[in-house]
Amino acid sequence: MKIILSSDWHLGKSLYSAKLINEQATFFEDSFFPLLKEIKPDLLIVAGDILDKPLPDQETLFLFEELLRKLATLRIPSIFILGNHDSRRTALHKFFLELAGILILDDLRYFFNPFVFQNESGEKIFLHLLPYLPFYELLEKIKNDGVFIELPEANLGNLLGKLFEILSVKSPSILVSHFATSEGSYSGEEIQIKGLSFDYLISQSLFKKFDYVFLGHLHRPQKAKDKIFYPGAPLPYSFENFSEKRGVYLFEIKEHKILSSQFIPLSPSYELKLIKGFFEEILKSPRTDTYVKVILRDEMPIFNAYERLKEKFPRLLSLEYENRKEIYREINLEVLDIEDMSFEEKELFREFYEFVEGKALDPKLEEIFVKYLEEFYKLEREEGRLCL
Repeated sequence: MKIILSSDWHLGKSLYSAKLINEQATFFEDSFFPLLKEIKPDLLIVAGDILDKPLPDQETLFLFEELLRKLATLRIPSIFILGNHDSRRTALHKFFLELAGILILDDLRYFFNPFVFQNESGEKIFLHLLPYLPFYELLEKIKNDGVFIELPEANLGNLLGKLFEILSVKSPSILVSHFATSEGSYSGEEIQIKGLSFDYLISQSLFKKFDYVFLGHLHRPQKAKDKIFYPGAPLPYSFENFSEKRGVYLFEIKEHKILSSQFIPLSPSYELKLIKGFFEEILKSPRTDTYVKVILRDEMPIFNAYERLKEKFPRLLSLEYENRKEIYREINLEVLDIEDMSFEEKELFREFYEFVEGKALDPKLEEIFVKYLEEFYKLEREEGRLCL
């Protein structure tokens, strides 16, 4: 039995101001589907984050519909589970799609009782399908199934640990789900559940009962203990990680075991380029039509830097300064007295300047600001627009 594992398509994804829908369509047309036609897998599994936004626009839905149509045309049985980016809209027509051999899971009907898949040669696998569900929604759903669990702490790790304990499995058992493992390697493209909510960091030690675990959410391809696999995102969605290999996993299963697991790189439909350096040096760089992010090492801001670089790099998406300092202030809302706050213009301008420039306001610049401020108030009074 041949299985292709993919995840984190993020259809409709935007990178800064660039919507990547056309590049995504090109990738599936030129790279993904030719691979499926060549390998002819018995099963395709997509482990969540099919769409990038819970409320996808019409273009994104049209692309998703076209991809499903091609899968149905190729007669490739396919299983999709929802990820943390997906909403129930992704599975809107799930019962009709099952008629075409495409299963989209947004519930637990194949978690306690596995989805049994058997190919034409009689090879069989048992798939426990667990789509992404927030902790309290998952807790409510298992109660509806008659499962009541007492937890020492109310978090997802404890809940899954208890669920896996009572789960009855047959070999080869495969868990398909969408979350981060605490031992996993992040790429920086994911919504940072890590560090924000430890509830959603799952220890790999919980997976002992399963023969294999296929996961989505982490965008960097990786495997652990020869049983836990992340295929990662098939396209680059970050300038910082654009050079990493992207693709899918191919598994060959026979007699209850994975005989081979192979990561197959796929050619992306676009390139990302991160350029660091001083402004004058970068201006001498060759022109490129790839998506570009520039990080300037200049200490002082360059006048019209973005517009001038745009002439060199038509698809420039972002311009940053490496040494600019951002100032963050913690405010204790419990002791904050709004009535005592001063909104005196000079003080606001001084704080704004320090926030943007990362240094104290020059006295000469403050004099210029005060001069123009006085002229502004004078003009406003003369025209009757200002009442003091």
